[in-house]
Amino acid sequence: MSLKFVGILLVICLLLIVGLFTLIFIPQLQSVYVFSVVNAILVLVLLGLLLWIIQIILTIILLWYNINVPNIMIKLTKEALRITYPAIEFFGVVFSIDKKSIRRSYTNLNNQLVMSEEYGLSGEEILIISPHCLQKSSCPYKITNDIKNCKKCGNCKVNPLIDLHEKYGVNFRVASGGTIARRIIMELRPKAIIAVACERDLVNGLQDVKKIPIIAVTNKRLNGPCIDTEVNTLKVEHAILKLMKE
Repeated sequence: MSLKFVGILLVICLLLIVGLFTLIFIPQLQSVYVFSVVNAILVLVLLGLLLWIIQIILTIILLWYNINVPNIMIKLTKEALRITYPAIEFFGVVFSIDKKSIRRSYTNLNNQLVMSEEYGLSGEEILIISPHCLQKSSCPYKITNDIKNCKKCGNCKVNPLIDLHEKYGVNFRVASGGTIARRIIMELRPKAIIAVACERDLVNGLQDVKKIPIIAVTNKRLNGPCIDTEVNTLKVEHAILKLMKE
């Protein structure tokens, strides 16, 4: 977990505390009834956000020291991260912190939260979804609609993912974009997802899919974005075993 990510959370905490102090102690905001009601509502909203951010930081500390995190804290932290992430990314830009670093920290924290729980799923309840750029761009056998079109030549990382699909009985689909990915999820209705993509697309997926646990695996872009990418299939297999472990 990046210390810069935690630092942004602390900055947001400080700003919320300043906001609370301002709303509570500026007398003119309490002199008119209408303003006092608005003031009270704003105080409650800011206080709720502050408590949520503090809870995220506390959860990070527990995970850092490998201390078991209560399920209720895991669920609340996931939701808090989803809601507050736009603010986290905004302050990252303000402080000239690389977006990729922030996104990577977010996906890593998400993975720690997801993998701190037990699932015991069957293979057919798990979906591996990857971008089409994992396939060799020069390959004539397109697999976006059907992975069985793969000839298993071994020149890209699609073949090892198909091997994992066959070995563990998990679902494996290739998506050409976010809309297709959402359609696949709606059709298969998995109980857990292993998503392979770049940091930006992984964050977008985590923001879109709210009720299904997602383990995010960042792809390697040795040839630039969206072309002939690679993935560490050992990480994917580790994620499968974690989700299937009883």
